[in-house]
Amino acid sequence: MKKNNPALFNTILLVISAAIFIASVVLLISSYQSNQEYEKESRITPSPTIAPPTIMAKPTEALLRVGSISKDVKTLQGKLKELGYYQGEIDGQFGGGTKDAVTLFQQQHGLTADGLAGASTLDMLYGPGAHTIQVTPIPSPPAIQAADIPLLVNRSHPLKDGYVPMSLVALADTLTEGLAVLKDPQEKGVDAAVQALNDMLSAAHQDGLTLWQVSEGYRTWDEQRMLFNNEKQKLLTGEGTQQLLTESAAEIEAEKNVARPGTSEHQAGLAFDITVPERSFPSTDQARWLREHCWDYGFILRYPAGKEDVTGFQAEPWHIRYVGKDISRYLKQTGLVLEEYLETLNP
Repeated sequence: MKKNNPALFNTILLVISAAIFIASVVLLISSYQSNQEYEKESRITPSPTIAPPTIMAKPTEALLRVGSISKDVKTLQGKLKELGYYQGEIDGQFGGGTKDAVTLFQQQHGLTADGLAGASTLDMLYGPGAHTIQVTPIPSPPAIQAADIPLLVNRSHPLKDGYVPMSLVALADTLTEGLAVLKDPQEKGVDAAVQALNDMLSAAHQDGLTLWQVSEGYRTWDEQRMLFNNEKQKLLTGEGTQQLLTESAAEIEAEKNVARPGTSEHQAGLAFDITVPERSFPSTDQARWLREHCWDYGFILRYPAGKEDVTGFQAEPWHIRYVGKDISRYLKQTGLVLEEYLETLNP
């Protein structure tokens, strides 16, 4: 057997040691270069700022309304305040002041004034078409005699039992032929209101809108009672619902959709439901024309969106009420509903 060669062993050990040393040097050089590069990058990278973010970004929520609490509401309030519509605190809480500011913005930008910050309102608010608040002189209320004060009919101001208005006329005998389809050929209304309706529909025809329907006019006390009782009966029998209601609960629920006898404007003979046959009325050209022009003929949109808490009824873009031209034009200019206007007469 051959003996180990000490010289060869020492040579191998030396080679291994040299390799380890070279690898260590390469690692140190690489680490040094990396540190140098990091220091270079840190010198050219901006330091983070502690300044608060701007509030001009469009909210991400699709709909902001009373009760909403979020950063998006804070953003909305900031933008409205910048444009002069909002004077309250920017606290991110959507309350009455924020709703009023949104409503005013909508009114001044041709939007549906419902106080809800939905997609169309947000697009306008954060788009190039948004403008600062336009302050116009407050119009003077019309001078009217006590006898000309409009009759108020609602849940708090019911008609007397068995009330029948004076000067009722048949629409079929009064309206110019061809102006409108009458859903009920026997439909009636107070003479002054029917004459104004004839003038209004004639003007609409001249503007090229010729398809109209009068779906409802004067209702007798018995008719209103029947409508209300039918609605209540549906709730008592559970028709269309999953739960039967007690009689008192059914009456309260029924009143949300149908007025109790004595509390419907139709019983005064001064209100009409104007629609388009076989069409959903709110989306029609007729609805837009009515919203713009009914005031010029003595009518008001009695139940506008955004005023439900005042009128007590859901928005009805088809329901018009005759009050006379002076008052109707004043209400259009001020945005008041009938309840609010009458309160100004008796503060």
